[in-house]
Amino acid sequence: MGKSANMFLSSNEDKETLNKRVTLLAEQMDYARSRKNHLLDYLKSELSNKLGVNVGYCLQGSYKNHTLIRPVRIGEEFDIDAGVYLMFDAESHNIQANDAKSIFRSVLVSYCAANNDAKLADSKPNCERVCFPSNFHIDLPLYYYVKETETCRLATEKSGWIDSDPKSLQDWFDKKISTFPAEKKARLRRCIKNIKTWVALRAVKLPSIAVTVFIANKFDDFEQDDDVFVQNSANLLHFLKANNKILSPINGDDLIGGTDEDKAKLSEQLILLLDSLIRANSSKSAMEAHPSWSTIFEHIYPPFAEVEELVHVTNLPALTTVPSINIRKKDRDNRFLEDSSGDIIHGYLGEHLDFSIANTNSYPTNSSVNWMVRNKEKEASIANDLGHFRAFKLSDVCEEHCGYRGTHYMECVIEANGQILGAKSIKVIVSSIERPLRNPPRQSYGPKR
Repeated sequence: MGKSANMFLSSNEDKETLNKRVTLLAEQMDYARSRKNHLLDYLKSELSNKLGVNVGYCLQGSYKNHTLIRPVRIGEEFDIDAGVYLMFDAESHNIQANDAKSIFRSVLVSYCAANNDAKLADSKPNCERVCFPSNFHIDLPLYYYVKETETCRLATEKSGWIDSDPKSLQDWFDKKISTFPAEKKARLRRCIKNIKTWVALRAVKLPSIAVTVFIANKFDDFEQDDDVFVQNSANLLHFLKANNKILSPINGDDLIGGTDEDKAKLSEQLILLLDSLIRANSSKSAMEAHPSWSTIFEHIYPPFAEVEELVHVTNLPALTTVPSINIRKKDRDNRFLEDSSGDIIHGYLGEHLDFSIANTNSYPTNSSVNWMVRNKEKEASIANDLGHFRAFKLSDVCEEHCGYRGTHYMECVIEANGQILGAKSIKVIVSSIERPLRNPPRQSYGPKR
């Protein structure tokens, strides 16, 4: 087992792994942490002055659990959950939930007016949201808390003050894994992050808290991360198939919820996940397993080329024909530059690359071409744009552009009737320097007139 272990995790920090690709950069976390601290310190002071009571806060969710993941698509955001607590019995002082929410929002309006990088989103029924650059936001539910009776109630727009104590669930999680050795805790957290990444890619309703509770309760540990993911995700999907819900260990509430349509979509995707897990697990090598893992993690999975650096594989999957790929280069104004068929392509920022299969006659006419862009390096990571997947007909052209400096990959897999017929990876090296002119003006010689 563990055939793809080094694709999931490596001691080499420079190596492109699944864990590296699902994890936010240190710069992203540092910025988010600084804005979070600044906002919460402001709220604690200003809200206390407004209401004349002590105010506290408590971090919640993935940020607190160290299971935060990178957004899987450009334009999506990661979030930090921070509960804000009024340390008194608001109801006994005749403060209605909507009044408390109104005062809370007015303080946030003042904060955003004084901080140009903060933008207050529309009010939500159970929380407020402040958005920041770099694709992240902070969700801020408002509670009141009475220490003597351990009463904790959430301010809601439609239902007034309601019982809600997320800290108790957080305490349950911390206690549940408290006896685990450090390495086991780390593997559990990475497993949760990987499952959450699959959930985000499939856009199914399976809340992070439900995944966290299930894995903490049922965690099967192994030495390698790929084995951990296979076993625990299989456990999760079999459990959901039988039960259709995950209950809170605090109050027995269903942590998944959702409509019948949500549940049907989740069930459908779980069946597809199981099929990919079986194929990945039965593969004889990391290279053979790569297409199956890519079905699960799409562009978030490390590039195909990374496998070749890990192990020398002799039992590669039999491919009928290696695709011959034509790459048409066009400038920023979509004017033709040149055609190329090399395995390494050099481009420049803003230019366009059109990929097509040159040897279409080598494949059945019903073949499909799966093109996978896998971006690497810092610029793409800062933008949370690690790539994307697109499927085309055999004769179609896949149009891409050079958006980030550095080394990236375009991968092609040709399939028909569920069988892989060919695969190839093109390395794309993008430079920020403008392409040199083909026919620069000739330097004149002789005496000037």
